[in-house]
Amino acid sequence: MLLIIYIECMMNTMNNNDSGDLFPKYNFLARTEPAVIRNLTVSEITTSSVFLNWTEPLGNRLFYRVEWTDGNISNSSNPTETSLKVTALTPGVQYNFTVTAVAGDNTTVGQNETVSSYTKPEQPMDIVATGRGTSQLNVTWTLRNGRVDNYSVNIFNASLNNTSIKSTQTREASFTGLQPGRVYEVTVTAVAGAFRSLSARVQLATYPNPPGPLNITERTTSSLVVQWTTPDLMTGAQGISYNISYQLNGTGLGERNQSSVTSGLSSNLTSLSSGTCYTITVKTMGPQNLESTSVYTLECTLPKPVVNLKATPLSNSSVKLQWTYPVEVKYYYTYRVQYIKATGPEVLQVKTNFTDVIGLEPGTCYNFTVTSVAAMGSEGTPERTFSYTKPNMVSILTVEGLNTTTIRLSWPKPDDHKPTYSYLVTISKNGSVVENISTTVEKYDVTNLMPGNCYNCSVVTVVQGVKSDSMEKIICTKPAVVENLIAIGTTTNMSVTWCKPKGQVDNSTVTIYKNNVMENNRTITDNSLPVVFQNLKPGKVYVVKVATNRGPFTDARNVTNATYPNPPGVIMVVDQTTGSINISWARPLDMDLGQYNFSVFHLDQQNLTEHNWTLLENLQSGTLYNISVVTVGPFDYQSTVVTTANYTRPQSVIRLIEAGITTTNVTLVWFQPESKPGYSFRVVTIQSFCSVTNQSFCSVTNQSFCSVTTKTNTTITGLQSGSNYTFTVITLTGDSTMATPVTVSYFTRPYAISGLVASTVNTTTVNLTWTKPPQYQSGYKYRIQTEGCVSAPTNLTKTGEGDLISELTPGTRCTFSVSVKALNSIEGESVSTSQYTKPESVNTFISNNGSNSTIVVRWEAPRGNVEHYKVYLNKVLISDSLNSSIWSTSFINLSAGRNYTAVVTTISGPFNASSEPATTATYPNQPGPILILEKTTSSITVEWGEAPLMANTIFSYLVTYLSTQLNNKTVTLTNTSHTLPSLSSGTPYNISVAALGVLGLQSEKVWSSLVMTRPESVQSLSLVSAEENITLAWNKPVDHKPSYHYYVTWTNSGLIISNKTTTFMENLTIDQLVPGSLYNFTVTTETADGTKGAPVSTSSCTNASPVSNLKCDSSNDPKVILSWTKPKGLNQGFQITAYETNTPQGQVLYNISGDCTPACSHTASGLMHNTDYTLTVTTLGCGHSSTIQTLTCKTGINVVIGMAVGVTIGVFAILFIITIGLIIHWRR
Repeated sequence: MLLIIYIECMMNTMNNNDSGDLFPKYNFLARTEPAVIRNLTVSEITTSSVFLNWTEPLGNRLFYRVEWTDGNISNSSNPTETSLKVTALTPGVQYNFTVTAVAGDNTTVGQNETVSSYTKPEQPMDIVATGRGTSQLNVTWTLRNGRVDNYSVNIFNASLNNTSIKSTQTREASFTGLQPGRVYEVTVTAVAGAFRSLSARVQLATYPNPPGPLNITERTTSSLVVQWTTPDLMTGAQGISYNISYQLNGTGLGERNQSSVTSGLSSNLTSLSSGTCYTITVKTMGPQNLESTSVYTLECTLPKPVVNLKATPLSNSSVKLQWTYPVEVKYYYTYRVQYIKATGPEVLQVKTNFTDVIGLEPGTCYNFTVTSVAAMGSEGTPERTFSYTKPNMVSILTVEGLNTTTIRLSWPKPDDHKPTYSYLVTISKNGSVVENISTTVEKYDVTNLMPGNCYNCSVVTVVQGVKSDSMEKIICTKPAVVENLIAIGTTTNMSVTWCKPKGQVDNSTVTIYKNNVMENNRTITDNSLPVVFQNLKPGKVYVVKVATNRGPFTDARNVTNATYPNPPGVIMVVDQTTGSINISWARPLDMDLGQYNFSVFHLDQQNLTEHNWTLLENLQSGTLYNISVVTVGPFDYQSTVVTTANYTRPQSVIRLIEAGITTTNVTLVWFQPESKPGYSFRVVTIQSFCSVTNQSFCSVTNQSFCSVTTKTNTTITGLQSGSNYTFTVITLTGDSTMATPVTVSYFTRPYAISGLVASTVNTTTVNLTWTKPPQYQSGYKYRIQTEGCVSAPTNLTKTGEGDLISELTPGTRCTFSVSVKALNSIEGESVSTSQYTKPESVNTFISNNGSNSTIVVRWEAPRGNVEHYKVYLNKVLISDSLNSSIWSTSFINLSAGRNYTAVVTTISGPFNASSEPATTATYPNQPGPILILEKTTSSITVEWGEAPLMANTIFSYLVTYLSTQLNNKTVTLTNTSHTLPSLSSGTPYNISVAALGVLGLQSEKVWSSLVMTRPESVQSLSLVSAEENITLAWNKPVDHKPSYHYYVTWTNSGLIISNKTTTFMENLTIDQLVPGSLYNFTVTTETADGTKGAPVSTSSCTNASPVSNLKCDSSNDPKVILSWTKPKGLNQGFQITAYETNTPQGQVLYNISGDCTPACSHTASGLMHNTDYTLTVTTLGCGHSSTIQTLTCKTGINVVIGMAVGVTIGVFAILFIITIGLIIHWRR
């Protein structure tokens, strides 16, 4: 509002002007201040910007002055809109934002509105630990820009469930009381005003505690197993390992040889030098590669043991010990020697690899232990050995000779004798040891010495291989007897030999005895051998004695042997069979009866007998045997051999039979059961003439044939046909020894017939004729064999030259064979011919097997046989030469719905027979698919495709429809569509269509299953509206079914929103609708398969939504300015009423319309000043209006009075300023 006030003032000055005016005249142009902006808010706050939003003030303004400051730096902007995004701010700083409305003169401003807000602080960065210990962490971080009020530092360990929070205004924080070797998650939150900015999580770890004291649990020459305990306060800590390092002692801590890492509480340090000391260091390795302080220990490996430790007795009171230095020996090694004396343990400490141990007891075992020592607690494996001191020697040795090869030694026990003592006895001759023996008794017999020789005998005391000094003596042995004395005899001589005896002899005496009577003797001085005694008796026992003589000593040895017996006389064969030979022989010469026996040898057998004959049994037939006989005397000595060779008789042949007989030849075969090389066979043939009437009377002619063969078969030729012959076969050995003869008789065959003819009479009979054979004899008969056309071959015997063969199999090829039979029924060669019987006709059956294009012709196999079939269909040969095993045939690709007639012809050889005709028809073709053209609540209109390929034939359609109530209905039609009437609503029907052809045959049905009639529509559809939902309700349709459901759709026409749902209930509440909107609803009955009835529709509006945030503002005028937030949904305006609160009957009504997005307002004018009014606002919609929102407001005072007061104050203020200004000016 622009108010222009003109004020004229008169001012007196020192020089009055001509007009007499006291003051010059001034013109003033004044503007009222803009109103204060409202609802100043800050939003969208970031680290460097905010978004200011406010509501424009009442009245006019040209633009807004926005100023902001952080207390140090100020900035401003002059937007014209009611919002501004302020940028380039400092993070975490509190800013005061002032918004002032500026009038159109760019100068006049209204009262400002101020709001204060922080920018968001930046995220703390670069979080690190600048100091840490086993229980403490010093954390620092950076802030790239801006400021904060303070920081909140959080440290957390999940496994310990430990959280600590500290607040600080600096960029560092210290945490104590932490667990060693743990990872803590640290976050720093920057806080500025109400804003917090959380840093990224950083993991920081404390130093681990050092491990517990180090212990060596296992020590070897090349390894040390070091063990420690879990560091304090670190049980269960994750990611903990241990670093183990070691170095040679004295090399300096910086010169580490080896290091390793383990997660366990021990480590095996390997590949170390033996007997060497190492400094071992262990420290805990925690998370983030943090290490604890180190724990040290000095330990040595074990030295290796001494090697080749030996103990050697020096005397009966001392032992010498020697050994080889250990492998990898060190200069500082010492050696501990330990042993036990009777007085107690003794220990020697030496640095050399030998020592003498003295002051010991004689013949006593001492155990010595030598241990290499590198340092205290570092000792090698003890090496042990033992040794005995020498025992005392025996004091007296007594020697006694027992025989030519044995002497006896004896002695008393030595003074220091112990149970472990033994004695070593040594016998030597001329410095060479003859015998060396150990014994535990004080006596020993030395044997196997040389007779007549002198020996040196010594005895030493021994304890565990340790010998005393020796005691010695000399003694001589007696002479020996001869060795290997042998006496070998013949039938009349005895030869004696022997080996020269050991030692020396003067001569030998040889004597021979028979029955303890000396026969002869000789003395041998020059050892001339052999000594032979002659003219002895055959087969007698003799004793030979040889005595050796040496001075006065004589010793003898005997040997016993016998002379050989004389042989028996010549062997003679007494008798032979196939399994035995009986032989005999003469007795031997110059031998006493009863002083000998005979041994008979054949094959590998030996028979002993006292007789001069024997029977050899269990022999093989036809076998040559070599037989030997010897005389057996004393000591089983045998004479020279007398031999002979003889055969046993061969076995007779067996299974002598003919292998082939012709008109002039007979072939014989036989089997030799024990055939042997050299066998041959003699075959004798003799002809016999037998009477025709009495075959038992046969005469033998002089005609005979004899032949020899080595085979087991032969053929005798040149015989007369139809005649009887006798054949004899005899087996011969190599020396012509004969077996028992074997004889058989056979007829030769007669000649065959000629001119055989077979003629077919009917299906079961054939006539045969033929002529007589050559050399025909009276008594001949004919055998007729029939096969092929009978179940089994048949034989007939006839005397005439022809016959009628009946009872044959129809349609079969018969083979007839005729042969001549001689007197003994032997037959000549058969003559054969073949002929067919006529086939029988079949019974024919015809079937379509339910097919529309195939005919199957079947027939029963006729009696007898058929070679093949021919099938005629409608007098046309369709199937030619069907196999006889086929009794049916199929004709495919025929026309549907046609009549067909079949005839089957049987064929065998040159003959055939036709069946009676058989007729059937093919099924008609199936109609095409069924289409549902229309469905109502009481009918279904269907259409189907015409049955294809059915021209030139008569057919119709059979339509069947069946509901679930089983009321089956059928109709016959010639067209391809039909309306099924009088159906039940909402009911499924199974509809089928089939073609009906000739012979009443029906095609396969075409189905349309469960075709549903339409259900009836719902009834009495109604609705109830609310602000955001509408409830629909209806009644069930007529003929309602339990499976029905309802398909409900609704559309908001104004917003083009469509939706749908289904329900089984007769009501539905639809939620989430738009208030004040018009909706169209349809409810459709729907069957279980989705068939819908006719839809029922209705429409309604949702109730309008009430206004919210209703506020009022009163000015100095008699009016009220209402404002509110636009209600949800749609509306058609608002109805506003205003009345004095105390007099509601004086109501003023306002109706307003139009969009008021986002804020709505209305000025209720024409009211009374400074009066309380009750105002109501109702949202108007297309349906029901909203609920009424009520507010009480008071109007302002009179506007003229207020303005006058304001102008007066303003004028006086201006005059006051001008007056002061003039006074100052005048004074100047």
